[in-house]
Amino acid sequence: MRTFAPLPAAALFLAVLATPARAEEDAQAWGAIVAQGAVRGDLYLFLEGQGRFTDDISRAGQWIVRPAAGVRFAPDAVVLAGYAYVVTRSGGGRVEREHRPWQQVQFPLLRGGDGKPMLVNRTRLEQRMIEGAARTGWRLRQQLRLQTPVRRGSDVQAVASTEGFFNLNGTDAGARAGVDQWRTFVGVSLPIGKGTRIEPGYQNQHLFRAGEDRSNHILNVTLNLSL
Repeated sequence: MRTFAPLPAAALFLAVLATPARAEEDAQAWGAIVAQGAVRGDLYLFLEGQGRFTDDISRAGQWIVRPAAGVRFAPDAVVLAGYAYVVTRSGGGRVEREHRPWQQVQFPLLRGGDGKPMLVNRTRLEQRMIEGAARTGWRLRQQLRLQTPVRRGSDVQAVASTEGFFNLNGTDAGARAGVDQWRTFVGVSLPIGKGTRIEPGYQNQHLFRAGEDRSNHILNVTLNLSL
């Protein structure tokens, strides 16, 4: 699969620059462990655990467990269906629990000279069921990820991604139909062992709200394990 798509890549990476200038801000730290890979032929398994520290990295604000299973239908192309359990704690001590079925397709749009994926598309659909809310929120997430060796033959990769979150309906939990948030990440991917890479970097999360928007500045570190 060798395709060329410079226009979508350029358009999405520049789109994040058009966010409103005024926004409430917070410093956060997110850490995640992701294990994934094909087992028994094309059966594909995915497991993610994530913790997020908020309010100037002063407290644990959110925890996520996100398993999934699916099928590899082409080289480096996967379709998945999974479930996420999300616990969110506000500064006032309020706890919100969410059950989130999700479906995803991921495939390369462009390969590098070494044949490995360089520009990767990920499209995810989520059904957000928040305890105490009557309506299920449907949300579409669209991500483009660019990954390329820092120099020819290097195992160290430069990584950048941009992802839009779009609410498809409003809910009694406070979701409004339309653009919910936008995430932009810049970092590196470093090999630290066989089938293991660590990916530290900076992520901006811009939340679009009815009043003042919110912009979170995040130290984001992911440990990736290959099954």
